[in-house]
Amino acid sequence: MTDSSLDRHLAGGTAPDTARAYALLAERARDAVFGFEEEVAFVDIETTGFDPVRDRVIEVGALIARGPEILGRYSSTAAPGVPVPPEIVRLTGITDEELADAPRIELVVQQLREFVGVRDIVAHNAPFDRAFLEHAGGGPFPGRWLDSLELARIALPRLATHRLWDLSEAFGLTQGGRGHRAPDDAAALAGLWRVLLCGLDALPDGVLARLAGVAPEAAWPLRETLAHIAAGRAKAPFDLKESRTRAVRGARTPAMLDAEEIECAYPAEAEVAAEFSAGGLLGRIYPGFEPRDEQARMAEAVARAFETRTHLAVEAATGVGKSVAYLVPAALLAMGNRIGVGVATRTNALSDQLVHSELPALSAALGGELRFAALKGYERYLCLRKLERSVAEVHDAEAAALVAALVAWVAQSPHGDLDQVNVHWRPDVRSRVTATVADCTKKRCRFYPELCYVHGARRRAACAHIVVTNQALLFRDMVAGGEILPPLRHWVVDEAHAAESEARRQLSLEAAHVELAAVLGALYSKRHGGLLANLRRKLVGALPDEAGPVLRVLGEMERAAEKAATLTASLFDFVKDLAAEMPESGYEVVEARVSPSMRASGGWGTVAGVGRSLARTLETLLDEGRRLVTASESLGETLSEQRADLVGLLTRLADQHAGLLAVLDGEDVSYVYSVTLDRRRDVTSERLSAQLLDVGEALAEGLYPRVHSVVYTSATIAAGEDFSHFARSVGLDLLSEGAWSGLRLDSSYDFDRQMTVFVATDVEPPDGAGYLAGLEGLLESVHLGMGGSVLTLFTNRRDMEELHRRLAERLGREGVPLLVQGRGTSAKRLRDEFIADERVSLFATKSFWEGFDAKGDTLRCVVVPRLPFGRPSDPLAAERDSREGKAAWARYALPEAILELKQAAGRLVRSSTDTGCVVIADSRVVSKGYGRSFLDALPVRDVERLPAARIAEEIARRFGRVREGV
Repeated sequence: MTDSSLDRHLAGGTAPDTARAYALLAERARDAVFGFEEEVAFVDIETTGFDPVRDRVIEVGALIARGPEILGRYSSTAAPGVPVPPEIVRLTGITDEELADAPRIELVVQQLREFVGVRDIVAHNAPFDRAFLEHAGGGPFPGRWLDSLELARIALPRLATHRLWDLSEAFGLTQGGRGHRAPDDAAALAGLWRVLLCGLDALPDGVLARLAGVAPEAAWPLRETLAHIAAGRAKAPFDLKESRTRAVRGARTPAMLDAEEIECAYPAEAEVAAEFSAGGLLGRIYPGFEPRDEQARMAEAVARAFETRTHLAVEAATGVGKSVAYLVPAALLAMGNRIGVGVATRTNALSDQLVHSELPALSAALGGELRFAALKGYERYLCLRKLERSVAEVHDAEAAALVAALVAWVAQSPHGDLDQVNVHWRPDVRSRVTATVADCTKKRCRFYPELCYVHGARRRAACAHIVVTNQALLFRDMVAGGEILPPLRHWVVDEAHAAESEARRQLSLEAAHVELAAVLGALYSKRHGGLLANLRRKLVGALPDEAGPVLRVLGEMERAAEKAATLTASLFDFVKDLAAEMPESGYEVVEARVSPSMRASGGWGTVAGVGRSLARTLETLLDEGRRLVTASESLGETLSEQRADLVGLLTRLADQHAGLLAVLDGEDVSYVYSVTLDRRRDVTSERLSAQLLDVGEALAEGLYPRVHSVVYTSATIAAGEDFSHFARSVGLDLLSEGAWSGLRLDSSYDFDRQMTVFVATDVEPPDGAGYLAGLEGLLESVHLGMGGSVLTLFTNRRDMEELHRRLAERLGREGVPLLVQGRGTSAKRLRDEFIADERVSLFATKSFWEGFDAKGDTLRCVVVPRLPFGRPSDPLAAERDSREGKAAWARYALPEAILELKQAAGRLVRSSTDTGCVVIADSRVVSKGYGRSFLDALPVRDVERLPAARIAEEIARRFGRVREGV
């Protein structure tokens, strides 16, 4: 094992001593003796898919071990009775030919049963393997199933991934095998199990004993493993506060000043520019640094905006180095005046890059004096008060495993947020352990403030020169009147192309089935109890003589909560029925504007009637809840925690009540009202929404007056030659003349050399009868010509799925594996697979259009099947169209589609050595008058307009790769 293989898989911000401890685990595992070395079976399977009823097992691998000693091995392929899907062939290497003479799965499972006997079985994601084997082989195995994935999340909580082969690589357990072959995976699993036991043994004294006692009534298979390891450790009680006290160390740092209250000294533009020379800061950070004029110009513009208290929009093309261009002037300003500067990003990927890479490097070059901190919303942090209570209150095995992983993460995480916790969240558990503004007990909490994750992060942010947060929190702070973030008067909003949509999300109201059901269930459930039942038990037990008035209010609340739950289910059933009144789209999920015609329909009449009944019941519930809070205050601190939790639930309920009334009334013309539903009866994702139509006005009134400067930057915010569309979207156009400026910076890359743009002139337009067939032919020839490394970015999921169905097998036979972003598919897993194999191509949707970096030969061709116009039926687009008519298309739809195309093309060239091509299959880009606007937005001067067959020939000649086996 090399340190780098482990470092690659550590979560950002992992403490050095934890990283060093992890690095020693593989060596410790070779010789460790745990005192319970009974024989264990390690099992792995390969399958044709994920459904144990519909899909088939194609390979089984197993071995039996006692400690480090391997006692026996078993492996066999199995005949599936169906062709192996191309993606499984690519993943495993198992072909139909290899399985031609394989035994039936029933025989394989029978042999496996005989091999395993009554031993316990370890599998990675054990429920998956167990379901397949028991379905194929006629029932349960006699031994217990132990899930190594579940154990890995407890033993190694600071890893960003717990996939079997990632863990095997991190700890040097691959033994020359390859992933996704069952015998190799079973062998790696046997080695990993011992690493995990060592990881458990490395947790602080008392942790394992406490975790082994979680949910004692639940049949949790890992409990015995935890207890065995704990038995060999020193007997010590575990106290979460003591654990946090040991982990959180360091001297207090004075808080930053408020730039509103001091006279700031601003760095001169020449001083800032000098830092972008070989002898400046960047020369100290990057050996061999080559100055880029565009980067220095951006840094000067940022410094000028800060000094003049104006706002700035910067479109900085790929290769400019925009993050350093704004961080340097921000750092010089902040350090020179002891003030904070805020940076708001859209994605965690960029936030992590800033906090864990660029800011540490910049701080080091500044002598370690630059302080920086990440800050997110309350709900992104673990609440230790709630976690401590959950350890005592969870009752089922799944929740016990989740809580155990969280306690282990706390033991190894002085700081951090839940985005760093790699677990499979269950919504009820997440809401049970996360912080909210409303239910935080602050000074009454024994972890407040330094030991608390959220208040610790807030204090570090108050003492930081650079505060990195997300756009959501920036705009939420605006809504809250500046009550959430430190007083930061200078801001950089990166990934600013998303600023309008994120601001709109924070300014929206909604009533959602999932949220309402969750809050009402957390309050009261006849089956599970809930907070009101816990309150009743505590009152009767602790204060029987004083509980009368409070119990009466409790009874009213329980009846109201039960009625509200029934009405909620009815309301959203009727919402789902609205699908019958909507045009057939072929999609399960439907989003539609609540138009005057919809409000006049019988279906909406039913929705409105039930909705009004629910609103009245929620109002009763909220009134009784407030009475309960007031009444419980007379009982002193006895119910302080439950009271705080109740306030939190009532706040969430009030938000849902407000959203429901807003949509039912539909009277505020500043909003667009919409309904989202799923045609599938068993999916409860329905919601009613009220979105603010003009976000720009809200920002002009709520954000800009209380800050000195906002710098917006992205690679794609100018739709044409100017920033008029972007300025309108974020309200800069409403400010006084000279209050803002724009700056466009071209890339230092040679796009005319590195990027070729083809337009297919003979594929029918998307509304043509022959469009899909023409696109199929183009895609097949482009993929074969390239030999892989093609990313096709669809706006239409039906087209994507149908074309993948037609092409995947054909291309797979030609040595070009084709992945697809199917429903429920992990975008991260797809990205990892695509980047790992240069032969692979991918059909993907919107989530790959931005923020996806694949440098070098991994990505050499981007195909855009149709111009990325939004859906005319989108509620926002439909509302604009109803108010502005045809002008809305030119004002909104066209510039937004241009920006989307720029984002798509931007995936191709991510470094100065990348080369490749963009293929636009939509002939409207050359046949329609507006097409010129799209072509002008691309970073190349010339576009090659050719028939599809010629494009394929040119691609094969200029970019083609020899395919394996061809």
